[in-house]
Amino acid sequence: MSRQPRMLCGNDRTDRRQQILDAAQRCFKIHGFHRTTLRDIAREFGMSVGHIYNYFSNKEAIIEALVETQTQRFIDMLDADKYLDVKPEERLHHELSAVVDAYLDLDSAQLAVAIMNEALVNPRVFEIAVSATTKVREHIKLTYLSSLGDNREYAPPAEVMEARIITVRSMLEGLRYARLFNPHMDPQVLRNQTIKRLMVLIEADRREDVARFEALKAAKTNQA
Repeated sequence: MSRQPRMLCGNDRTDRRQQILDAAQRCFKIHGFHRTTLRDIAREFGMSVGHIYNYFSNKEAIIEALVETQTQRFIDMLDADKYLDVKPEERLHHELSAVVDAYLDLDSAQLAVAIMNEALVNPRVFEIAVSATTKVREHIKLTYLSSLGDNREYAPPAEVMEARIITVRSMLEGLRYARLFNPHMDPQVLRNQTIKRLMVLIEADRREDVARFEALKAAKTNQA
C-alpha cells in the first residue's frame, strides 16, 4: 500500500516549492531546458514526479516560477526604501552597483541565457519572458519618474524613455554573455567599467532632458 504524502502547512509548502525550483535550476544548468524532464527534476529533488505535480502543472510552470523569482529580485533592487539614507547624488551609483552585480552573478547569468534560448523555440516560454521584461521595464520607468520628485517636467517623452530602458537592459544582457564567454576576465574589473559607462550614459541623458525642457520653456516664453 502506497503512503500518501502528508499535508504541508504554509511555510513547509513554500520551502518545498523552493526546493523543487532549486533542483530544477540545477538540472537546467546541466541538461538545458529542452532536455530536462520532470523525472530528472524529481530525481534531483529526491521525490516522485507525482509529488512535483502538487506544486507545478508542467515544466513550463517551473520555468515561469523561476522567471518570476528573478524578476522580483531585480525589482527589489530598485526599491526606493532601500536608499532612504543614501545621498541623492550617490543613489544612482548604489542602484547601478546592485543591478550590475546581479547580472554578473554566474548562476543567474547561466539561467537567464538558458531561458532566452528556450524562448526562441518554445512559444509559452517566449510569453513568459516577454511578460517579465515588460514588468521590469514598467518598474524602471516608475522608479525613474519617482526619482525626479518635483522635477517630473524633465522626464523625456514616453517613447524616448522606453527606448533608453531597452538600450540599457540590452547592455546588461550582453554583460551576462560577456561573463559566461570571457572566463579569463576579472569580474571586478568588468563590474567597475560597466558601472562607470552606465553612469556616463545616464548623466548624459539627464543633461539632455534638462536642456530640452529649458528650450521648450524658452520657446513658450518667446511665443507669449
